Amino acid sequence: MYALKISINGREPVTGGANDLCVLSAILSLTGKLGPEAEPRRDDGSVDIDLRLGGLTARANGAVDEHLEWLRTNLQAGDVVSICIVETNLADPVISGHEAERIADDERAYFEHCKKAYFEMREKYEPTGPTEE
Repeated sequence: MYALKISINGREPVTGGANDLCVLSAILSLTGKLGPEAEPRRDDGSVDIDLRLGGLTARANGAVDEHLEWLRTNLQAGDVVSICIVETNLADPVISGHEAERIADDERAYFEHCKKAYFEMREKYEPTGPTEE
């Protein structure tokens, strides 16, 4: 199987992977006031740096799929992150997982989903309600 092996500042790596994955990602995010001209939504001037290693299963025979996570950590400026794509039979245990939302395959179910979302958000985007044309 393919896996991602991540090491932070030369420490022991974490290997994320599973035999039933269809998505595997390492996401490094920096949020907040990142540049002198930025006007972030919060005004405390802080910067958050975090790293996540996770994936999504694609199980056969209608089995429930899951979002899995092997690593979630905060970082700071100067940290060195190493990511290696590997083929292996072994990965570290997941630290968390939750059931993935099923995507409706049929057109009618998708229409009903969109209609429900529209009515739930209608007042936010159409404060006076829909207009007749």
